[in-house]
Amino acid sequence: MCGRYALELALEHTQYLAGVQLTEPIANYNVAPTHTVPILVDRLFGDETLEVMPGSTASFAPHASPDAAASAPAQGRFVREMHAARWGLLPGWAKDPSFASRAFNARSETIFTKPTFREAAVAGHCAVPVSGYYEWKTETTAAGKTAKTPYFVHRADGRPIYFAGLYEWWKIPDEFAGPASGFEGQGGQWLLSCSIITMDSPGNGEFDSGILADLGGEAPYANQIEKQLGQLHNRLPIPLSVADDRDVSESDSLTFWLRSGRAAGTRKPADAASKLHQRQSAEAALAHLREQAFAQTAGWAMHPVSKDVGNVSNNAPYLIEPAEDLLTGL
Repeated sequence: MCGRYALELALEHTQYLAGVQLTEPIANYNVAPTHTVPILVDRLFGDETLEVMPGSTASFAPHASPDAAASAPAQGRFVREMHAARWGLLPGWAKDPSFASRAFNARSETIFTKPTFREAAVAGHCAVPVSGYYEWKTETTAAGKTAKTPYFVHRADGRPIYFAGLYEWWKIPDEFAGPASGFEGQGGQWLLSCSIITMDSPGNGEFDSGILADLGGEAPYANQIEKQLGQLHNRLPIPLSVADDRDVSESDSLTFWLRSGRAAGTRKPADAASKLHQRQSAEAALAHLREQAFAQTAGWAMHPVSKDVGNVSNNAPYLIEPAEDLLTGL
């Protein structure tokens, strides 16, 4: 699973996220569910007009309404946008914003059948950029006690990682728009929310090494990082390929994912054949992402970090630094 991550993007020089230029720095070293996070979406515009979703373009800012998306032409060109979303998916039928705390991750095996995600699985494809994510490794000490150590997983070259995600709009009920509610004065407005899609880690699930281990064999790991990830946690957030952070490339799996299913900016089809086609497109895209996921981790690295990351109130650069480096300053 992925329950905490970090995103650090300064503006000391021009920065891009999969072709979107940043207009303001982003620095959050302890992102947790319900936080506002940036997501990337490919929106389909018509040839004659270039409509913009309220509060969007390439800036990291909240949105007010999805209504513009419904009126966008079905044919045209894609434009990559960055949007601000609440981490923790809120399906349109959710009665309470607390529902989001149970939907910050989406299991890839069930997103097309589980009510929480099945609408977004076809019509809400996004990418979630991170500098790296935290995972707690559970081990048994020599004394027989259980110990949990947080690790920071990141690209060795320092580039962002992009995770496959889902998004959906939720209309804020008036009953949750009162003082101290977190949505004061926002009754009737639209809230954008998102979730990160996960799959079995190397050596787990369909790649279970248990039988091989019983026979004295080894798990089918392709490299050391796969082995480390498999031993770290049994779930892996699905990574997307991006050849160059500065450009939008149709050969990237990120672009393939964002433009599959029902693209942002297009109307929901009325006929069953079109609906089926969109679902099949989304299913095929997800199958492709799962097939190439482990290969995307080849350039990753991981190291133990301070247990301070367990408290969301702690938010500083030292959280992503190796724990052994922190000890040298004592």
